[in-house]
Amino acid sequence: MKKSIIALVSAIILLIACGDKKKTSSAESSSSAENTGLTVNKDEEKAGSFSAEGTDYKGKSSTQYFGDKVTGQFSVLCQQDEPLALLQAVFANEKEATGTLKPIEGFMSMQAGEAHITLSGTAIGDKQFVTKSNSTGSIAIQGKKMIIKDLKLFNSDNKEKVVTANIEF
Repeated sequence: MKKSIIALVSAIILLIACGDKKKTSSAESSSSAENTGLTVNKDEEKAGSFSAEGTDYKGKSSTQYFGDKVTGQFSVLCQQDEPLALLQAVFANEKEATGTLKPIEGFMSMQAGEAHITLSGTAIGDKQFVTKSNSTGSIAIQGKKMIIKDLKLFNSDNKEKVVTANIEF
C-alpha cells in the first residue's frame, strides 16, 4: 500500500512538472494552489546539475509547496528535459530544509532533519530510485543550494544508483 501511495504521488508530481513548460505568474500559481494544494515556484528558475552512475544531467530547478507554505511539505525539483531526468528532494517544510539532513524511506510523515530523494525519468529507466533506510551518503542545504554527495538510491528491485548533485533553488 505504501509503495502504491508513493508511486501515485510521484506520478502526479511528474505530470505537474512536465505538463506546463511556460513560466507561470503569481496569480496562476495561487489559483493552482487553491485547486490542488500544490504551489510551484517557477518565477525565479535556477540551474542545477546532478550525476548518477557516471552520467551527468543539467536542468532547471524549481520549488514546490504541498499544502500550506509554512507548515506543508517543501520540495526542490531539478529537471533535465531531453532526455527526461528528474531529481526531487522533499522536506518536512521549508524551514526544516537546512543543514545536514538524514535520508529517509518515505515522505508521508517526515520529521525535522529528514529528506526523501527521488530520481526518475526516461533517462533513468522505467523504475524510480528513492532513498531507503539503508541509504548512505550526504544531503545538505547551504543557503539556497542543495548538495548531495554519494547518496545511494534504490529501486523496487533493490538495484542501486549513486547520486551526486548541486542544485540552486
